[in-house]
Amino acid sequence: MAEPTDTAPRQRHADMLRGTILAWALAVLITAVLIAATRYESPDPDSALHAGIAARLSVLPVRQWIAPEWWGLWNSEGPYCEHPAGIFILPAALARLGYPAPQAAYAVNAAYQAAALILVVLLAASVAPPRDARALGWLLQLTLVAFAYRIRANHEYALLAAVLLAVYSTERARTRPAWALGMIAAFCAVLLVKGVFAVIVPTTCGLWLVARAEGARDLRARWTPWVAIAAMPLVAAVVAWGYEAAYLHITGRSFLAVYQSRQLPASAVTEGSLVGRTAYAAVWYAARVFWYPLPFSVVAGIVAWRGVRSRSVWPWNPAHAGEAGPQARQGAWFAIATSLVLTGAFSLAHRKADRYLFAVYFVVGALGALEATRRFGWLRRVAGRLDRPWVPAAVHIVLVALRLLAGDSLPEFTFWRT
Repeated sequence: MAEPTDTAPRQRHADMLRGTILAWALAVLITAVLIAATRYESPDPDSALHAGIAARLSVLPVRQWIAPEWWGLWNSEGPYCEHPAGIFILPAALARLGYPAPQAAYAVNAAYQAAALILVVLLAASVAPPRDARALGWLLQLTLVAFAYRIRANHEYALLAAVLLAVYSTERARTRPAWALGMIAAFCAVLLVKGVFAVIVPTTCGLWLVARAEGARDLRARWTPWVAIAAMPLVAAVVAWGYEAAYLHITGRSFLAVYQSRQLPASAVTEGSLVGRTAYAAVWYAARVFWYPLPFSVVAGIVAWRGVRSRSVWPWNPAHAGEAGPQARQGAWFAIATSLVLTGAFSLAHRKADRYLFAVYFVVGALGALEATRRFGWLRRVAGRLDRPWVPAAVHIVLVALRLLAGDSLPEFTFWRT
């Protein structure tokens, strides 16, 4: 019998990944069939709006897809310039192929969910044992945020999948420079889906590089992903110029002028006290960062508190590697730093919404789930028994079917309004 080699766990992880991708592809197909068969329509106002706009676009010439309108939805008329039109393109294309137009956006959102969960596992596998990382594929589906956004048609899962792709590409670009193109592609995707929110891409990519570096010298040596991050503002300018030119050619009016008035109105600078507003928003967001990743936010909070108090969370400090090891410390620092930076940044904004920190909820949930799997023997044993390629996809199908069967009687665990 051959001796086990160091490559054996990697090969098993690669084999499991291939099976997981195939299982998720089947799960997305089954989800699309279920959504179409039940003619599902979300009670969430944003989802209903996006599904309705995508359905209307599907019957128009493709050249007009860049310029959606309100079409009476939300009792509004005129051009829809809240965000670029990226979120509508795939649903409109799917409806054009014959899928029921009112449900197309929900089906596409299932694909974004699958992509996000696969990418979470890939990214976590670089800082955690592969089996623990694979368990995230089903553990994160049990968080409150996953229940709240189970079948939606809004931007959040598309944004999350693109951000995770950018960070995963950053990890790969540390050793394979060609992956810098993945960073740029993911940045462009966020830009075309959520506009100015694309600023979180270079932020999270930069934090990942800091977390993964083994000292300042290593940080400088991995220069390729830093070049990609530095190029993102230039890429944003080019994409914005091209989008504006195309929109102006189709409609005869400016997109950016209306978009700027929506995202940064004059009142945003003059209205109220910046310090008071920021402090209130920070507390408002902190409550949601705790709520939505439950139950794993409790464990993540303990990790953050212990790490900051003992100064053991800093990824470049080998003296504080601890029982979890240096890679786990890197992952913990990235999760904590990303949560603090993004929460602080959005607290400065003139408006707030639960969905703005959607990526943070999953980062916190992943940190807590990995630590819980490592510390709790019963959860580690369950993760071992469920370490099969098809399990995350099967959990998804069961939970989607439950949502469709239960309808409004199944709580979505959204945070109470304030």
